[in-house]
Amino acid sequence: MSIVAISETHGSHGTEIGRELARALGWEFADREIIAKAAERYGEAAMELQRVTEEKPTLWERFSDSTQHYLSCVEATIFELAAQGRAILVGHGAAIMLREIPHVLRVRVTAPEPLRAVRVRDAQGLASVDIARQFVRDTDHERAARMRFLYRVDVDDPLLYDLTLNSERLTVEEGARLVREALQSQIVQPTERSLARGRDLSFAAQAKARLLVDPRTRGLRFSVSAADGKVTIAGMTDAEEARDIALQIVRGIPGLTVTDEIMVVRIPRSYAGV
Repeated sequence: MSIVAISETHGSHGTEIGRELARALGWEFADREIIAKAAERYGEAAMELQRVTEEKPTLWERFSDSTQHYLSCVEATIFELAAQGRAILVGHGAAIMLREIPHVLRVRVTAPEPLRAVRVRDAQGLASVDIARQFVRDTDHERAARMRFLYRVDVDDPLLYDLTLNSERLTVEEGARLVREALQSQIVQPTERSLARGRDLSFAAQAKARLLVDPRTRGLRFSVSAADGKVTIAGMTDAEEARDIALQIVRGIPGLTVTDEIMVVRIPRSYAGV
């Protein structure tokens, strides 16, 4: 029931190592599949979901709620996949998002930039290594800027990961073998407590995403938390109908118990329109 979350620099073969590992273990693999699942589940545009975890944030995003809207869909999908266990998740901030779940093995895959540039040139048919090197730099910079904007972390910080691989001296198969060996460590073996933590985080993320996606509740400022298989929705609204809609949306998540802490505060007519 463990999970592997891989963060990679561009051209480092992190995705290839993840695919080989999934093949060897018979586990589910998700990279682009994360975005496809999120788009299908929440009815959002795949390009927007891809952008929100991969590209450098724009100035407009820093003052907009749309980023949180799209991000919630990706986070809910990643947490849901993690809660199911036996999954290899690559990119999209999965290694950062899942750091509170003890049985997630967080892996960073990288390699020297000149080697990665050659790999990218060959894979994408670029005109020169110099062009490929600039592309690698730009891609790495945008991904790092995105994670810094969303989670206030430096993706190159080694303390974010349990295992770091330099693919310069490893084949894809050797990299996958090293990750398999790391999965034997007692520290990433699931426990009842860690599995419960994963389920709670998944429930909370799904509830948050559903509330942000639904146009009836998108503008409401409700907080969502989860513990012991129960999700608590808290906040204030001036209409019982809004509260009832929010609770109905969240109660649609299978296997979930909802605690209602939403306060309905009537606004006196004398203050209406002020």
